[in-house]
Amino acid sequence: MLEIYLDERGEVAIENMEILLKAFPQYADRAVASALSSEGDRLRDLIKTAIQSGGPEGHKWEKLNPHTGVLSRVKAAKEKDPKYRLKNYKMVWRGKKGSKWKGKEYKASILSTKTSPMGKLAGAVRYKYDPADQMVNIGFIRASNISESVFKLVRILAKGFKTKITPDSRRMLFALGFPLKKSTSWLETPARPLIEPIFRKEERDIISNIEKKFMASMLRYIKGREKT
Repeated sequence: MLEIYLDERGEVAIENMEILLKAFPQYADRAVASALSSEGDRLRDLIKTAIQSGGPEGHKWEKLNPHTGVLSRVKAAKEKDPKYRLKNYKMVWRGKKGSKWKGKEYKASILSTKTSPMGKLAGAVRYKYDPADQMVNIGFIRASNISESVFKLVRILAKGFKTKITPDSRRMLFALGFPLKKSTSWLETPARPLIEPIFRKEERDIISNIEKKFMASMLRYIKGREKT
């Protein structure tokens, strides 16, 4: 049985090529590897394109809040140095002179221009063919240059999540020019699915493509044998 596996989001088994596999075992392994690797390459490119274009077709993602990039940099700095303190974040008064601050006109002079979610992850998309199991794995495959946090991040972003606002985080957001209403107790990050919608859209084509590529490879190898 041949299998194609997309990052724990979908799996397709190809079962109707057993006759050729048994009839021409000397060519089967090469044909399987060629068909699955070719389809793995195609699906990898689809995933990368979806990330670069702001989400899969029919499931476009919401743009990032302009404060997101700033918050990410501060979070990274605090993780690197627990003693890190906010500095150089100048605040600009946008209201009329002498008017009372109401909590909405006070803005940071620095906002992030980063609006595309998961943009840096496009380069982490891989595919890997396993000849022992005759299976190709496509997505964020574990490798020395890809940390476990990437896998967790993609899974979390696919479902969306909420972040509770604590007194400390409220003060930090205020210092970054992102004051919140007293009634705001959660920040909501919308769902940004990636692998699943691509798999659902491509499921039938995956089977068809693998079968065609497998057959083409087998015929090419058989004809090559006949000529010798």
